[in-house]
Amino acid sequence: MGEASERFAELSRIAREKTESSLDSVYSQILAQPKTTLVLLVILSAWLGNIGTGFQDQIVDDVEIFLPEGAESTDLLLEVREEWSTDVGFIYIKSPNAEDPDLFGEAYNITNVDILHEISWIEGDDEYRKPGIKQNGLDWNKTDHGEEDGVLWIISIAQIIKEINSSDGRFNNAMCDHTGERITLGVIDCDALAQSPTGNGGLYAIPDEQERVDEIVNQSNGSLGALAKDTNGDGVWDTTAVLVGMISSNQIDKTGKWDDYKEFFAHVDEVIEEENRPSQYRMTNMTHTGLSKILEDVSDAIYLDLLDMMPISLFLTVLIITLLHRSWKVVIISGTPIVMALAVTFGTTVLLKMTLTPMIIATFPILIGLGVDYALHMVNRIEEVRRKRIDAAVEENEKRRRKGQVQLEVPDLWDPDFYRSCVMEMSKTTGIAVLISAATTVVGFSVLILPNIVSIIPIRSVGMTLVAGIIATLVFSMILVPVLIWLLKFNKRTNPPMWGSISRLPVKHFAIFLLLAGSITFAGLANLDELDKPISGSDQTPDNIPSMEAMVEYSNTFSGGQTSLFIFDASKHISDQDKKIRSLEVLDAMDALEKRIAEVEYTNTTSLISFLEAVPVVFVEPTSGIELYNGNLWGLLHEECWESNSLECAAWIPLDATSTDGKGREHLRKDMVNVAYDTLSKEVQWMLTNVDGSKALVYVTQPYMNLDNASMLRDDIDDMLGEPVEEQGIRVSPLTGGLPVSLDINEGIHDTQSYTTLLTLLILTIVMCFVFRSIRLGIFTMVPVAAIIVWQPLLMSSGDVNVNIFTAMIGTIVFGIGVDDAIHVMHRIQEEGETAVGMSRAVEKTGQTIFETTATTVAGLGAGFFVAFPGLVNFFILMMLLIGFAFLTSVFLLPACLTADHVIRRRIKGQSSFIDFGEGAVLTDENMSAVDAIIE
Repeated sequence: MGEASERFAELSRIAREKTESSLDSVYSQILAQPKTTLVLLVILSAWLGNIGTGFQDQIVDDVEIFLPEGAESTDLLLEVREEWSTDVGFIYIKSPNAEDPDLFGEAYNITNVDILHEISWIEGDDEYRKPGIKQNGLDWNKTDHGEEDGVLWIISIAQIIKEINSSDGRFNNAMCDHTGERITLGVIDCDALAQSPTGNGGLYAIPDEQERVDEIVNQSNGSLGALAKDTNGDGVWDTTAVLVGMISSNQIDKTGKWDDYKEFFAHVDEVIEEENRPSQYRMTNMTHTGLSKILEDVSDAIYLDLLDMMPISLFLTVLIITLLHRSWKVVIISGTPIVMALAVTFGTTVLLKMTLTPMIIATFPILIGLGVDYALHMVNRIEEVRRKRIDAAVEENEKRRRKGQVQLEVPDLWDPDFYRSCVMEMSKTTGIAVLISAATTVVGFSVLILPNIVSIIPIRSVGMTLVAGIIATLVFSMILVPVLIWLLKFNKRTNPPMWGSISRLPVKHFAIFLLLAGSITFAGLANLDELDKPISGSDQTPDNIPSMEAMVEYSNTFSGGQTSLFIFDASKHISDQDKKIRSLEVLDAMDALEKRIAEVEYTNTTSLISFLEAVPVVFVEPTSGIELYNGNLWGLLHEECWESNSLECAAWIPLDATSTDGKGREHLRKDMVNVAYDTLSKEVQWMLTNVDGSKALVYVTQPYMNLDNASMLRDDIDDMLGEPVEEQGIRVSPLTGGLPVSLDINEGIHDTQSYTTLLTLLILTIVMCFVFRSIRLGIFTMVPVAAIIVWQPLLMSSGDVNVNIFTAMIGTIVFGIGVDDAIHVMHRIQEEGETAVGMSRAVEKTGQTIFETTATTVAGLGAGFFVAFPGLVNFFILMMLLIGFAFLTSVFLLPACLTADHVIRRRIKGQSSFIDFGEGAVLTDENMSAVDAIIE
């Protein structure tokens, strides 16, 4: 064991000597040509910075990017994606009656034919239009499956009315396509239908007559009431919405018209813009919203916030540095490496085409803070070394003068060799501390990159950017700080004398500091459940995003907005139908399940059955012409006379003769399922079933609500979906889409917050033990950082600071920044010695620098108060407070803990007091030897 230790020490010595030799060579070359070095780095950073100006194009704000990898809801959503669209947009529409019911009365009802025409115009219908895609509605091609116009389907009150208005033609065509053994020639002239493109039915358009519209509304069996609402209680439907099923973001470029959702959403906004609509179609107010649209708008708003915030952050940083140092030179020295590192970092992300997310805004102030930290520690140490050497030379000359000896040459402050030697000493001391702190910070932030730990891609992208940024900041600081000090001939003033007395406080009064920190830590532990608060959404966004405001209003008005879904898979159902979903037994099983789910609070469902119930139909016996049924398609399929031979069903019995086996009604009923299905328009079919007709989607809509309450609703629904279906061969998936994904994102973020914090604590503690070659010192170094993480819940419970996707990263980020302070203090304690005097000197020498870096970082983060996002403001408030606490715990709690350790161990061993600053009387000792006095 001893040999291994000696071998390790020898290898460490050799590595240290080689490193020092290499550093000496590098700094000799750099300082020999400082201007050339600066110019080359400026060119490099300017080139990458120019590339980095396009980093906004790297920001991905699709819904998928926020989905937690590996979550069941994510996997199900991807399964749904293979055959359906799950991106749903909304056009939120309000008539003037919603704002002023006294002035705008019944004529402004949503079912008014003029308003319906207006809604239909922006959707797209069979009426004549002007040339140009902006004049033909969003879904101008109903049969393209979204390949031309990007829209798969549209659901709205206008669409339902158009669906019903044109259903008779599709019904007649379906009767001809699915004749089977039926005799239909007496009812429908199929030859004439073949010559008519509309099937002798109505157009897919809003009727011009108000009476026809009113008739359709009455025939809809109340289904339209879910699509239009009276918001002011005057009996007039004044608010509605158009639901738009869009092809996925990774397919939108296949249309050949738009490259991404950003361009497509701009097209939607142009179509619904009042100036784009014909003059007669400008009665309503339309707002484009939906989850994808909100994310797009939020991303743009964050980018604009970033542009507004950066100058403020830089100004505040410069202001604080100037006030603390009273020199513009130190602003250049500490600021230049940061600006260059940021340029290189974001240029590299664009050059390597790294995936970025709106959360990238969080990296800017963090990198600025770390950059200032590295630079100021190096500046202060170089100046300290120079002052110490010059002061030592002056003191030695004073002694020589008194003794009448020849005086030595006092080093010139700007002598190249002297300056390089001071830089080298800095690199051997503070430089090592900076390197260690950067390395440990990189290790800490690397936790955010691990897919097994962090399932949320946006958080991983922040971790990756931070790691790259920290490495760039370290390299630029190590090179440029000595170069800029030399070029600017910067000479720092001495530290304020107050740190001499402050530095003794954590040693003298260690018990007070421990008691105070312990009390706060205990309170933090008691409030740990604050970190389990559900992730908040709409209340974390600014008030001036129309899409978010419209979504909140839509959610409140329609008890919807959060669209979930589940797959109803009948591919293994035993049926003679090629398309299994068209089996009546399958549809009945779906209906039974839907009815149970609809009993769950705040929950509505939409499926094939919803549309079959909305489409009216009249069924006539082919030979006698007697009207057998007048109702809707779903009711027709469940008319009791298909099976009953009662007197009331006498007119139905002749249908049995239409089949050779005498079971005409049974065969006809099976065929009528196909007729009913094909009566629905293609876009409705594509919305609700796959191309093979083996699976169906059931949409489940709920309002946005507190996720704790929503979680219980999801569990209730999943319990129902998990129960075996009585009809054999049917598989029902768990719920996916809006609510489950929101809950899984919430869980993923909380898990990320917990796992990353604990794992970072563990990893950094192990690293510290190796760095300081002591388990004891490694643990003590992490105590200040661990303490402030435990204090975080107190801040979460003390105001409007809530959990969000930004604050979930706080633990790891504070570890990254806070451990820097602790490393610098501990490293200096090792230099000065682990005594009362040594620790007070360490605090005196590093305290001012840590205070300066903390004040500068907090000032830079203060620009966060100027952003419009409450979620970001919360993030920056937490960061500022916790970084401030990191300063206090590193400078005061860490020495207090070490002092307590020594005091306790000395008392156990019965040794003398540890707290001795050499201020007491000096007593003689038998071991003392006399010293000759020199009298001048």
